[in-house]
Amino acid sequence: MNNALRSLLQPIFIVLAVFLCCFQVYTTSGIFMVNSTLQRVAHLSIVLCLVFLFIPVSGKYKKEKYEPTIFVLFDICLAVLALAVAAYYFLNEVAIVERFAYVDPVEDIQILLGTILIVLVLEATRRTSGLPLVIVALCFIAYALFGANLPGPLAHTEISYEALIEQLFLLTEGIYGVAITAAATMIFAFVLFGSFLEVSTMSNLFIDLSCLLTKKTKGGPAKVSIFASALFGTISGSAQANVYGTGIFTIPLMKRVGYQPHFAGAVEACASTGGQLMPPIMGAAAFIMADVTGLGYLTIAKSALLPSILFYLSLYSMIHFEALKYNIGTMPEEEIPSKQSVISRLYYMLPLAFIIIVMVMGRSVNSAAFAGCLVIFLLSLFRKETRLTPPRLKDVAVCAARNTLMISSCCACAGIVVGIIGLTGGGFKLINLIMNFIDGNLFLLLVMLMITCFIVGMGVPTAPAYIIVSVLAAPAMIKLGVPVISAHMFCLYYAVLSTITPPVCMAAFSAAGIAESNAMRTGFTSVKLGAIAFIIPFFFVYQPELLFTGSVTEILSVVVTSVIGVIALTAGLQQYFAARCSIIESIILFASGLCLVYPGMFTDVIGVGGIIFIYAYQRYVKMRKNRME
Repeated sequence: MNNALRSLLQPIFIVLAVFLCCFQVYTTSGIFMVNSTLQRVAHLSIVLCLVFLFIPVSGKYKKEKYEPTIFVLFDICLAVLALAVAAYYFLNEVAIVERFAYVDPVEDIQILLGTILIVLVLEATRRTSGLPLVIVALCFIAYALFGANLPGPLAHTEISYEALIEQLFLLTEGIYGVAITAAATMIFAFVLFGSFLEVSTMSNLFIDLSCLLTKKTKGGPAKVSIFASALFGTISGSAQANVYGTGIFTIPLMKRVGYQPHFAGAVEACASTGGQLMPPIMGAAAFIMADVTGLGYLTIAKSALLPSILFYLSLYSMIHFEALKYNIGTMPEEEIPSKQSVISRLYYMLPLAFIIIVMVMGRSVNSAAFAGCLVIFLLSLFRKETRLTPPRLKDVAVCAARNTLMISSCCACAGIVVGIIGLTGGGFKLINLIMNFIDGNLFLLLVMLMITCFIVGMGVPTAPAYIIVSVLAAPAMIKLGVPVISAHMFCLYYAVLSTITPPVCMAAFSAAGIAESNAMRTGFTSVKLGAIAFIIPFFFVYQPELLFTGSVTEILSVVVTSVIGVIALTAGLQQYFAARCSIIESIILFASGLCLVYPGMFTDVIGVGGIIFIYAYQRYVKMRKNRME
């Protein structure tokens, strides 16, 4: 039985959720001007309250689980403390802003409240996303306090606890820094947009449209997963949310037509992960990248377009060759929606088109997202099943609030790491160590940074993983002449891919739960299916045209060769092209694919020649076999 006191908190949660949505629209829509620092403070304090009111000490809320009253009272106290920290900041905002950093003394009350805020952020992060990011943050706090005693180049000058609190609490370099700024503005705007789509059920069109597009192809259900996840993932911005949003439908369907459970789960995990790389919206980390690089969101989205297409093309090809190799059937007829039903609802895509148009016109990302929400509301009125009545608008607010809890908590926690890196100079020290080790070898640097991304991203949501890695890795690449956009896109890719990389691959684990398969086997299968995605970032570092930089001729040439190269790479990995491949044929196909993706006319000729040779040879063998029969 569940504790009745927790149930009594639900109306408060709903009121706060509605207030948060109204507050966000008021402060970030671009219509009203507000103090940006106070906006972040208010956003984080409300999020912390919602976390402690909704998610119990033990983790995710379960109605059937009994919870001691003392735990609920403890959570109420934590929520009150979160509000108290915000109240102090609001009442003393002028004094905090006008003080001289690292000169004026930090008051005892500020030390106390700063400590409380750090503890609240760490606890909220633990409840929403688990221990990995909390452990990373605690390690950095320990480094700040005791790193002066370390031997060698990683040692820093001694930092007092007061200076640490000042950096993380009183300045905008820590918890209230760039990460929470993105969470409290652009990210929330699109979380709200996704919630409008979800509650109105207009997002169901994505799956129905995918079913219709792939109804007659081999292994159709797996291809549905690709299209549905690409469409849905660009809205949700979370690999795990995407897995649950589309995987509940696609994974059982894949198993029904003959895919093994671990393969079905891996397909969904990879497809859901790629949704964070797919324009026009991408995931939360893309908005943070726009802030960090200063390049603008449209530039980020344009640069991500071809790599994301290559990602999904590689996954589609892997599934296609798998279906041909094992003769896996098409989708059951009863599962396919009628063409008329889908066509009659195509106008549900208008909000996405509207967002793109508004951003191209030069309006802010926030304004575009909120305008998209308004379009969804107006379109929902045409059908009874989509109509957003007042009760359903309340559900939109609750959905948006719940979906933002993990993102904002983790971004605040990532702010602790970023603040300490700035305070200690740890990032520069690590860069110097790496640069001395690699001795100017860019390829070795990229390999080391890829491994760093996987380690940092273990169990950590994409946005904070990208923030931490970009602070450490991007400057090292830029120092060796890599363009800013290529360096940050490299960090983003591997932060995203860490969700399918064992031993901690949360998207794969989520998909394994739905598929009822072995979690680690699903994870390793995900790596195989997404193998090409692990190679793509290396190529757009060496070949920036993949990010749509350069002349039109160069870009078109790169598009053609990279598309053919990706298909050859997947054929080599799956050991199937025009027919089953021998080991030698697979190696030639894989090498040909690499030659095509690598820049240069000479390598392109070798790549095309290798593919034509294997295709002609397999056709010859097949024709000879048919004549003999």
